Amino acid sequence: MRCSKCGLNCDECSRREEYGCPGCVNAEYGYWGGRCEIKECCSEKGVEHCGLCPDFPCELIREFSYDPETGDDGERLMTCKKWADEQRTAKEVRTKNFLLGAALGVIGGVIIGEWQGMTLPFVAVGAIVGIGIAVMVEANKK
Repeated sequence: MRCSKCGLNCDECSRREEYGCPGCVNAEYGYWGGRCEIKECCSEKGVEHCGLCPDFPCELIREFSYDPETGDDGERLMTCKKWADEQRTAKEVRTKNFLLGAALGVIGGVIIGEWQGMTLPFVAVGAIVGIGIAVMVEANKK
């Protein structure tokens, strides 16, 4: 579950139950009720978590991840990278599915259009239908 900005796995955090922490993604402040530089940085840059930041891994997240008191010897960095990789892969799959839907729709439109003597309208409709099917398939995954 992605409920932190820094890569902390909230499902394994003892503070979650101890403080009733909903995770920094869902909370206004850190679990301790104070300011979190990492949360603020992600918000300013408009990224869901550090792994999606173009500056990842920056000095701020490295220092936090290796801090003697709050750190985890780089585990957070690996988690952020994993989350970013998962999101990029999912986006690539969606894009390929939309392109495949459009291509199959165009092919179908050409075949039916040639048969009916109206290729261009059938190609356009085929592309729209193909993309529509890809969108519905994607929506059913969620």
